[in-house]
Amino acid sequence: MTILQTMAIRIIQEQELIIGPIAWDEAKKVNGLEVVYDKREVKMLQDDPQVVDRLVHQYERLFGRASVEVCKEAVRDMISEVPKDQLPVALQEN
Repeated sequence: MTILQTMAIRIIQEQELIIGPIAWDEAKKVNGLEVVYDKREVKMLQDDPQVVDRLVHQYERLFGRASVEVCKEAVRDMISEVPKDQLPVALQEN
């Protein structure tokens, strides 16, 4: 499992704590992710930071800026492990 895939899973799980199963439904809409809710599985069809960006923006589109902060908090301890050029823009500190 890649670090970006782990980030995506953590983000979905953290959103699920707040909004419930809708978090998984929204993740299914993200281009580049394959989500199997019953098994709580997430596969990245491409190991690309833009996929994680699209996931974060999907939640932001529906639930606003606070959801972006939830996403950042979910992966805060992992950010240092990702090379700067591979860190999803949505997770970078401004």
